Amino acid sequence: MTQTQQIVEELYDFYTKTAVNIITYYDANEREEKLKELRDIVENNCSQLKKLQSAESIQRRILDLYEDDDTEHNIASIIEEYNRAISEISTNVSKDKKLIEFDKHVEILLDKAPCEDDDEDVELQLSGGYLNVIDPISKKRIVDPVKNTKCGHTYDRESITGMLKINNKTRCPVMGCKSTDFVTLSQLRSDIVMKAYLEKNPE
Repeated sequence: MTQTQQIVEELYDFYTKTAVNIITYYDANEREEKLKELRDIVENNCSQLKKLQSAESIQRRILDLYEDDDTEHNIASIIEEYNRAISEISTNVSKDKKLIEFDKHVEILLDKAPCEDDDEDVELQLSGGYLNVIDPISKKRIVDPVKNTKCGHTYDRESITGMLKINNKTRCPVMGCKSTDFVTLSQLRSDIVMKAYLEKNPE
């Protein structure tokens, strides 16, 4: 993970932590308003990040295009093409992965806790997906959840670090995971949504 990717991940972790605090400490009416404000911030950040990434891609493409030419005589053409490409950048982030993930996190955090009589603890059915609170390695309830940023699966920190100590060429242990990358400690991040759920719903 590059330094830029690390910063982006930390920023979105901050947004999720803020959502957790809003849901925990605000009443229903004010909560809805604050979550809307937070989502607007996340959406704007996704838009700005998309613009930045597109601008960097355009810059590389244009520089490669004019690499073998006499750059001094093509300055005007380079600037004109760059400005045209920048103006055509789409800022529609409705399908942005980070925005969709944020919405899903909020949906999970807002979902009502299951009844005490409900022992379907393995896969808690939620609107928008499920939250698996059972560690795929130890087959026990997760205590300290960490998410694999490559595939999105969550493990118990102690279980996955123990597995990596035994074999550092380990792929995601979740059955059916499509990721072929080896799991590394650097790609494991605290799963804020899972942690908030586990704290709100202890055994």
